[in-house]
Amino acid sequence: MYRKLFIIFNNMNSYEDLGLSIVRRPNIHSPTQNKTTKEVPGRDGLLYEVLGGYKDIVIPIEFNFIDKINLKEIFRQVKTWINEIEDDKLIFSDDIEWFYKVVDINLNGDFETILKQKGLFKIDFTCRAYQYMVDGDNPIFMPNNSTLYNCYLSSKPLIKIKGHGNVDIIINNNKFTVPVSDYVYIDSELEVAYRDKNDCFNIKKGKYPTLQKGANTITYSSNVTQFEITPRWRCL
Repeated sequence: MYRKLFIIFNNMNSYEDLGLSIVRRPNIHSPTQNKTTKEVPGRDGLLYEVLGGYKDIVIPIEFNFIDKINLKEIFRQVKTWINEIEDDKLIFSDDIEWFYKVVDINLNGDFETILKQKGLFKIDFTCRAYQYMVDGDNPIFMPNNSTLYNCYLSSKPLIKIKGHGNVDIIINNNKFTVPVSDYVYIDSELEVAYRDKNDCFNIKKGKYPTLQKGANTITYSSNVTQFEITPRWRCL
């Protein structure tokens, strides 16, 4: 049985909430590593330096819909839908357990009207290079001296720690220290620690933790009363 393809973005279902059909499944290009090149006198070709990380990707999605009464009202609803990123997850219905993280969104060209009852338009979703597992956005409570297994690529987790005083954490061979007053968040993606988003600071010593592919051992000092980690599992 054929199932209509739709996306979920900004907490809305493109088909059920807006009546939009996706013309075709978009081709999503493979991510490109961040690199620089330079010429070296006397050397064949260019010298490539890998800077780390990947460039953003653009996912173009073409939509159409039929409305015999008021096409312009549907267009207005679409503009409202994409006006502001309130939830950055872009989920395709044929890959419902994974999402792309949207960082920018633009209408590609103008809205087209066909025979006064069919609308056609394209949206460009600019996203981070990785796909993220939906379940990877759920926190996991980790006891001391435990192991968390990563089946995918290295990820940059969000950690919440409850406790008091300077707390030492060791994830694999990376030891870092953070001051805790009741609780603190450590965001390895943004490389900040905070109690709230208006009061950010850096961790003491060490590097912001990553979860490598395979087994990751986690230990922490005795003044931690609760340790939870949102792993943000990801792949290319």
